[in-house]
Amino acid sequence: MPKFPAHVWILLALIAGAAVGAAISVWWDTETWRAMGVENAKAFLSHTAPAADAPPLGDPSPLAHTVRFAGEAARFIGDLFLRLLRLIAVPVVLFSLAAAVAGVGNARTLGRVGGKTLLVFACTAVAAVFIAVALSLSVRPGRFVNETTRDAVLAERAKDAAGRVGDAEKFGASTSLWGQILDAFPANPFGALADGNMMQIVTMAILLGVGLTLVSEERRREAVRVLEALAEACLQVVLVVMKFAPVAVFCLTAIVVATMGWSVLGALAVFVVTVLAGLGIILFGVYPAMVTLFSKPRMSVGKFFRGMAPAQLLAFSSSSSAATMPVTMRCCRALGVSDRVTNLVCPLGTTVNMDGTALYQVMCVTFLAQVFGVPLGVGEYVTICAMAILVAIGSPGLPSASLVLMVFILEAVGIPTAGLALIIAVDRILDMARTVVNVTGDTAAAVVVASGEGELSPVGARPAPG
Repeated sequence: MPKFPAHVWILLALIAGAAVGAAISVWWDTETWRAMGVENAKAFLSHTAPAADAPPLGDPSPLAHTVRFAGEAARFIGDLFLRLLRLIAVPVVLFSLAAAVAGVGNARTLGRVGGKTLLVFACTAVAAVFIAVALSLSVRPGRFVNETTRDAVLAERAKDAAGRVGDAEKFGASTSLWGQILDAFPANPFGALADGNMMQIVTMAILLGVGLTLVSEERRREAVRVLEALAEACLQVVLVVMKFAPVAVFCLTAIVVATMGWSVLGALAVFVVTVLAGLGIILFGVYPAMVTLFSKPRMSVGKFFRGMAPAQLLAFSSSSSAATMPVTMRCCRALGVSDRVTNLVCPLGTTVNMDGTALYQVMCVTFLAQVFGVPLGVGEYVTICAMAILVAIGSPGLPSASLVLMVFILEAVGIPTAGLALIIAVDRILDMARTVVNVTGDTAAAVVVASGEGELSPVGARPAPG
């Protein structure tokens, strides 16, 4: 096999998966299944009996069973890969962040580094929502969706939209500042670990690290060494898992592209392109400007993106910033960011630095307001932007989680929550794109903070191993 870097193999797998998925989407239809003896493909693929008013199952051929097995195997490989990364993400956050906080040694230094980190996060979040509002008002993508298209998509996706509204009610998240702060503290630390609640795990890790700074120096150093060893062990597991990344990325991408609703995507093309343009401005404008202006020694844009390639490609195919976080941390180190800053900024960023999600929330809500003819004034725009930032902070780093939390913003400004059906129809491709922005923002912030602390290596970027 050619000795390509890992990110090149992942890119090739992503392209191949997209090509295979597109081919299946275009050429695999009902007649293809009938040629293999399957009259009801939905029931056949789900291993269920056909409904009373649905076509009979038919007489599937051995080829049909082979095709079904191949599809199930591909989905299994992709899901197992993501599950392993999410499994590793929880202990990595707990151990690395606790070690980073305890390793600082005193509250004054911790406050300085943490303050710089949160300031960078806040500035990029404000820039994201500003870009979203500017694009929404200038393009007005909602005016390109006619009533016929709107009603057809709403009817087709009404069940999915109702399910997301129900999930939001179960989620019970508070969009107030006080509610967000309270939700960050777990009532049961083991419950937070079991649920994978990243916000609460981050809080636990910070409190544990602060507690270690208050014990004797000898015990603190011993504890930090243990935590760092455990974090490094987890990252070594990530290296092993990433050996299978190209295969998993191929499977994930092929499934997503094959099952994507291309007809709906065409009907909402202006909205999709507008969101992608906004994400592109952040990804190729805001972050490179940050890195170029505030890194010392100065880091070139090319080096930054080369160092970030493995995490960006994985983020695009997985749509999960939490699953990508261990790889993001390795990319930070490859860019010359110190372990201390990497261990502090990346776990925090995965939880609270969601610029792509904030932009997406604002653009979706304003798009639906335009579609339904709901007027928005200055007060409503301020409310949308503020709530989008708060919701993005509380959004789990999992695929499409922000759709559930979008319900709270829609209800706050009087937009029908049934409009989520329009967003669900095109969410998957936009989820992949905004996850790339989220993980890139974490690394850009780490570079800026490390530079301010004098902890950015002058060696420059190299492709992250694994």
